[in-house]
Amino acid sequence: MTFTPSPLEKHHFKDELFYIKRDDLLDIDFSGNKARKFEYFLVNDFPKIKQIVGFGSNQSNAMYSLSVLAKMKGWKFIYFCDHIPSFLRDNLVGNYKYALANGMELRLSNDKNTDANSLNDNKTIVVQEGGRQIEAKLGLKNLALELIVDIKKENIKNPYIFLPSGTGTTALFLQKYLPFKVFTCSTVGDDLYLKTQWDMVDKNMLEYPNILNSKKKYHYGKLYPEAYQLWKDLKDEMGVEFDLLYDPIGWIKFLENKERLKGTPIYIHQGGLKGNESMKARYERKYDKIL
Repeated sequence: MTFTPSPLEKHHFKDELFYIKRDDLLDIDFSGNKARKFEYFLVNDFPKIKQIVGFGSNQSNAMYSLSVLAKMKGWKFIYFCDHIPSFLRDNLVGNYKYALANGMELRLSNDKNTDANSLNDNKTIVVQEGGRQIEAKLGLKNLALELIVDIKKENIKNPYIFLPSGTGTTALFLQKYLPFKVFTCSTVGDDLYLKTQWDMVDKNMLEYPNILNSKKKYHYGKLYPEAYQLWKDLKDEMGVEFDLLYDPIGWIKFLENKERLKGTPIYIHQGGLKGNESMKARYERKYDKIL
């Protein structure tokens, strides 16, 4: 399987021009930045491999994408996370629901009877949390090459890239393979967290992406009414649905800094929409009456 290049779309928000790279449209089941990060495992043959192991949160986009990859390859998929809330166990939703449907075997990382290291053998592929590993460079190089073609075709003057980051792996490799600036922001930790993540992937980078911040500190996974409202406004005005966990915080920080960024912005839509089922339900329970 190879990906057909995702479309680059022109949109306006609050009367300003934005290009959106629609990586959410790569494939109905295998899309966004996780498809790019895991492309190496998808396109190469691994005759000895029988299973793939992943780590992360109970609604991780990587969890679902790895379940799709494992199903495509005929591998067993084992996933480790810290905990599963009782509400989620009783009300299957989002990435957790669909990963289970794809055959995911869930294990708790704090279970003394479970040793993840014992699974790291020549029949197993171990994927770091969020796809933070050197193999991600193949798919992200392909994304960078697509962007270069898109920009030339659209005759975009002085382009720059923006995307929110979890581990920052996508932003890191885009900066490596693109001849123009890549801007990002942390949605999980702070600037030091992002730089630490980057060092774990590639210590030999000549240039890191530029990190944008905002006046307010946002905590990962916490609900913010202004983020939910912005997500709604973007969807209403652009006709594009974004991820509810990363994108609203990314757009907040991007819009706060946009006036000082010179050039034409290209926002990378990194998918993750299946996770909106659980995030939207959380927001509606807490804020819909207010908003």
